[in-house]
Amino acid sequence: MRGSISAADLDDAVASLAALGGDLPSKALAHALNHTANQANQALVAEIDDVFDRPTSFTRNAIRILHATAKRLEASLWVKDEKDNNSKAQAPEDWVAPQVFGGPRVDKASERNLRSKGILPKGMFIVPAEGARLDQYGNMSRGQMIQILSGLGALEYVAGATQNATQSARSLAKGHAQAFFVMKRGKRPIGIGERRGENLVMVLAFVRQPQYRERFRFFDVVRRIAEDDALLEANIEKALALAMQSKA
Repeated sequence: MRGSISAADLDDAVASLAALGGDLPSKALAHALNHTANQANQALVAEIDDVFDRPTSFTRNAIRILHATAKRLEASLWVKDEKDNNSKAQAPEDWVAPQVFGGPRVDKASERNLRSKGILPKGMFIVPAEGARLDQYGNMSRGQMIQILSGLGALEYVAGATQNATQSARSLAKGHAQAFFVMKRGKRPIGIGERRGENLVMVLAFVRQPQYRERFRFFDVVRRIAEDDALLEANIEKALALAMQSKA
């Protein structure tokens, strides 16, 4: 998923740069393209703020820019497709792409963990239920999710040691191993419940794979900026002025 910005159709502006001679034209044009790419990035962040409900800073910073150089006169923007080496979280593209193209949501690490333990039925996904604690972005609290997975014995091994709840005195004092259980309607699992004393709530509901509609207009936004000749020409003029100052 990538959008590109070049000055291939701006013959007059490019011709005016050629008068500088040497490598200044290419450097100035690269500067103009990069400034335009930064403007496209700002427009994409504004689009993210518009279409996502309380997007996290991780989502707002999901756009990466490959800047133009004097030898490669094209700038590109895309949604990051690599994971954080220090995290098992999804790559930004994994959850942004369905918002661009539409289609099914990919599974999360927590869902894979629950399936591997036979807790979450095949083809089912999890969503917060009435007992879920949500963070400021409307997502389930990471701390509560860890409690649930730990209590159900569904946390992955980390650095050779499991973080699942055990029968130790300390673990029993927390009560997670006894608190969380699979709720069923008849024989069909419907979610994860939490029982603390007399209080019983559902914290996770099992649902069919969520489907997203197209709503993040990534390509439209980049195309709008890339095809705005007046904007790109203005950026070239600014780059030309800077180049002339540096030449003087």
